[in-house]
Amino acid sequence: MNINPNIHPKKPNHSLPDSVYDTRVSALEITSEESQADNSPGFAPISPETPSWGPPSSGNDTDPGFAPISPETPSWGPPSSGNDTDPGFAPISPETPSWGPPSSGSSSSGIPSVIIVPGQPIFPSMSTDRTANIRFLHAAPNQPAVNIRLGNRTVINNLQFGSSTPYYLDTANQRILITVTNSRTGAVLYRGSFSFASRTAYTISIGENTSGISLYMLTDMPCNRTNYGCLRAVNLSPNSGSVDIFLSGYGRVFQSVNQFSYTGYRLISQGTYRASVSESLPCTNDNLITMTTDYVECNNTRIAIMDTSALTVMNGVTYTLYIIGLAYQSPSLKILPLESDLIY
Repeated sequence: MNINPNIHPKKPNHSLPDSVYDTRVSALEITSEESQADNSPGFAPISPETPSWGPPSSGNDTDPGFAPISPETPSWGPPSSGNDTDPGFAPISPETPSWGPPSSGSSSSGIPSVIIVPGQPIFPSMSTDRTANIRFLHAAPNQPAVNIRLGNRTVINNLQFGSSTPYYLDTANQRILITVTNSRTGAVLYRGSFSFASRTAYTISIGENTSGISLYMLTDMPCNRTNYGCLRAVNLSPNSGSVDIFLSGYGRVFQSVNQFSYTGYRLISQGTYRASVSESLPCTNDNLITMTTDYVECNNTRIAIMDTSALTVMNGVTYTLYIIGLAYQSPSLKILPLESDLIY
């Protein structure tokens, strides 16, 4: 898609590779302002290096390097038919292709630090052309419970980390002030203005960086598929590094999702799945990955699965897997699935 040339992305305070600021994004906007919090969140160190695990030097389980495989490795990979022409088949490749609604979707992309308004979807069920749907997610692990004001009204009090709100209707096509305060002390943690397009839905996540909190605005696109659900992932963990995401029956569906970045959409057949997240594996061939309920392994490297969550997919519904929390610290990293069907 074409990005407005007058809007230039700029990096946040913490250093990330230039590739994180890929302007191919089509659905996610972020604004970051200096926090007005009365204290600074603690810095979350990068997760420890994953130890290398090689195959046992012999078949003897008394060898020092032996790591038993238990429980039995579950079945992963393509849908049960094994036929790539099956309607439920979603191809898997090192760079996950973009599927679903965005016309210019891509694989894992960086988040720019200014608002970029993409082409907007149409939600026929909305009652007026001058309203937008807005919901909030608390994804800042080192921040307290918050109150949120949307314009001149309080929409939620005491929103806890890991919790989300329903969608709220508000006037579109004008600047709306969002204020986030500490629920206990009343201190202002964030205040900034956003523009919302009419007949469009947004999820605004309360995240954090080294100087305080930031608000990450993601456009929730309708799926518009009658025989599939649409799935994407967003990594909002401040210390996870890049992660891989797996889905039972599909294997690795998203590879190397960097901090504060998101993926394109994939088509997923209707059903109930197990979604898992780990640090990124050092391999590009998905067929070489061995998985259990506790770890994933390839190229003689074994990495612990950090969280698993149940995901029920329905046809025609958009789902986002939010990666929140802290890797190897508390509150621990987890997958939080959110669906967007209530807006259609």
